[in-house]
Amino acid sequence: MPTVDVTKVASFLNLDERRIQQLVKEGMPREARGQYDPIKCAGWYIRYLQNALEKKAVPTLDGGFVGEREERVRLLRADADLREMELAKERGLLVALPDVERTLSDLVQTTKARILAIPPRLAPELVGETQRTMIQAKLERACVEALAYLAKVVPENANSPITPERAQ
Repeated sequence: MPTVDVTKVASFLNLDERRIQQLVKEGMPREARGQYDPIKCAGWYIRYLQNALEKKAVPTLDGGFVGEREERVRLLRADADLREMELAKERGLLVALPDVERTLSDLVQTTKARILAIPPRLAPELVGETQRTMIQAKLERACVEALAYLAKVVPENANSPITPERAQ
């Protein structure tokens, strides 16, 4: 039988040329570079598909096989993971990323507002103060009060966003 090129073999087997090249690497016969005997190739491809059916496997695009059982197990695991995530969400153990980002952003804004409020509030108390230790003590006390307030606000409102208006 005369040999044909890869395009005709691909058309004959209803495959694309790249798939023919992959099958050659797996053992499909070829007569010479780019030359194939269509009868030998068809016989080899039929045996290849029969072997895949015996394994209850489906050939993948990359040339491998995926077994029916393995595919079912993969789908069952994915379904179980989705159900676990839904259950965790209902129990309040799973938090949506946008909610976390919003709450964290609000916390940062509240912290910034509390810390930036220290200088204007403390400035009148520090006017005329000459002792470094007294100035430092008043500043430290104001910082500790601001941080204590923030520490108190977070646990009480852990499930709701903290807004700068509520924190002040």
